[in-house]
Amino acid sequence: MKTKVLIYTLLLQLSMSCLAQEWTHVKTIKLKNEITAQSVDTDGKIYLGTMAGDMLRYDQDGNETELYSAVGNFPVTLISAWNRFKVFLFFKSPQQFIFLDRFSTSPITYSLADYQRPLVTLCAPGIDNSVWALSADYNELRKYNIQNSNVLLSNPLQINLSNASYMQAYQNLVLISDTQQGLHFFDQYGNLQFSHPEKGVSYFQVINDQLVFLAGAWITTIDVFRPGNITKIKAPLGGFNNVLKWGDRYYFIGKDQVLIYQLTL
Repeated sequence: MKTKVLIYTLLLQLSMSCLAQEWTHVKTIKLKNEITAQSVDTDGKIYLGTMAGDMLRYDQDGNETELYSAVGNFPVTLISAWNRFKVFLFFKSPQQFIFLDRFSTSPITYSLADYQRPLVTLCAPGIDNSVWALSADYNELRKYNIQNSNVLLSNPLQINLSNASYMQAYQNLVLISDTQQGLHFFDQYGNLQFSHPEKGVSYFQVINDQLVFLAGAWITTIDVFRPGNITKIKAPLGGFNNVLKWGDRYYFIGKDQVLIYQLTL
């Protein structure tokens, strides 16, 4: 009953802004390998991870500006580029995370075996020299000190996140998406605060307190600190997997290509 009330409340607050919108196709970026991860930094640079373990960076116009070839030799599971000076990559296999430090000549690699034994489903950087790790096997959210591998926090989850797809720490929150369960907002201690039940969310972006994701034919925006405030716009046709947003430009991620569109409302 509570779930039905929550869904009804969200629908009441939902704002559909699909009228009088116009999509303009700007450019298509073709990649040699399948795209497995994506992110955008605070300068609007686009980062793409591939099945071959490559990470590519593009400017806002879709021009390639940097390539890290086979940085992990395994598919890139997650990229977090909110700190553009230390871009974070997680590789579920072989359970490693890497920092691409702008002030270092080579990537800095960490093995999760030094942190915990349970298989890590998702891993993301904290905002205080820490790393968050989600273990779906144990249904537990942990926070570690990067330097000494000490456990800073360990919290069993109240919900099942066996299909967790992306995770990001943002201010005093930890945000996790699950392709079957939707989006979940946890506080800095790992306690669940709010859930947005929507299937098909495999990635999300947070920009200026706004959480943006693509699910089905709709681009949804949720206010991180007032999650009842939701807007939706209709995506262009194309059967895309995910989307990145910067200004009035949207970068629609396909299997091995990115289509850049400009939106006019």
